[in-house]
Amino acid sequence: MSRDTSPTSAEQFVARITDGTERLLREAAADGSDERRAVITELLDVVAEVEDLLETTDLERLPAAVDVSELPGLVRLDELPNAMRDRDPDLAVDLSTIGDVIELRELWNTVDIADFLRELRQLRTELEDVVSPDAFETSGDSEAAAEIRRFVDDVTPEATNAALQQEAKEAARTARKGVVEAHSTFEKLYESTGRGPGYAGRKPVSKNPTAVSSVPYGPLPDSVSTRVSTVPATVRHAKVDALPRIYGRRWKTAARSK
Repeated sequence: MSRDTSPTSAEQFVARITDGTERLLREAAADGSDERRAVITELLDVVAEVEDLLETTDLERLPAAVDVSELPGLVRLDELPNAMRDRDPDLAVDLSTIGDVIELRELWNTVDIADFLRELRQLRTELEDVVSPDAFETSGDSEAAAEIRRFVDDVTPEATNAALQQEAKEAARTARKGVVEAHSTFEKLYESTGRGPGYAGRKPVSKNPTAVSSVPYGPLPDSVSTRVSTVPATVRHAKVDALPRIYGRRWKTAARSK
């Protein structure tokens, strides 16, 4: 979800992993049988889908969606030996408080929900080609899995609302780009007109003694009033962060960064 055109360190790390995995698979397919090459081709499809899935998430911002101080509450340290002996993670993992660990507002600002769900479905389809659909079927006996399903059911309405707000934000971003471009064009026209023969700065040159303008002479003042907005930066009860407000000198920076 990052809007920066340059890859972040996390994105570069993930890219190295996926590129390296893809290279190894292609090298393994070169000397293999037809059956082996077919399996590797399917694995390459899985790698591509994993990459698409990760692109729906702002990896640099993702850690902010986790309250690290609450993580110890998810693990029963005294039960770890028994869990390892019995190969039963439920003995050592308690996910009943997982809702306290995840900062939902940060999560909604980190993940493009609609794209994530779409890519997740496609990834599952590709994985089913490698293993089998039955591999995703569980007996439902896992307490941890039940807690995860309960958490997902609880946050689904909020996630749906957040996804709608994300779509609205993207539409606003597109419309805003057009407004910024129009403002930039108007400003250039204004400046070129202001330097014409009929003006001295922004003061009209006229022999008519009654030609008086209430607009201050010279360029628009760079005062505090043009650099500070009293409009709240965030929208009350919104699930996702609002786009930065544009006012005063921000019009120029917005035009340069669009």
